[in-house]
Amino acid sequence: MRLVLSVLGEEIALESAPEEERRLRDLAALLEARLRALGAEKASSEHLLIIALSLMDEVQAARAALARAHGEIERLNDMVVEARLAEAEAGDQTSQQAPA
Repeated sequence: MRLVLSVLGEEIALESAPEEERRLRDLAALLEARLRALGAEKASSEHLLIIALSLMDEVQAARAALARAHGEIERLNDMVVEARLAEAEAGDQTSQQAPA
């Protein structure tokens, strides 16, 4: 499917699957909003470079946050396993000490 997107009045045509149309239009609107926030009236290569650098910074920050969250999940999982092992061990000791 051929899709025409408009960013600051400039049109770009591209091929996309029909189910991607809404997402691509939303992304084009977000790009236009970022360009306008920079005071751009036209999508210059300088503005696009600034936005690309900003997006790369956001991606790196999100990856770092995800890595920290993953580490925290692993730490909490380890704590749960250790607690279950300690509980099972305590249960075994109690059953061994019970009078026969």
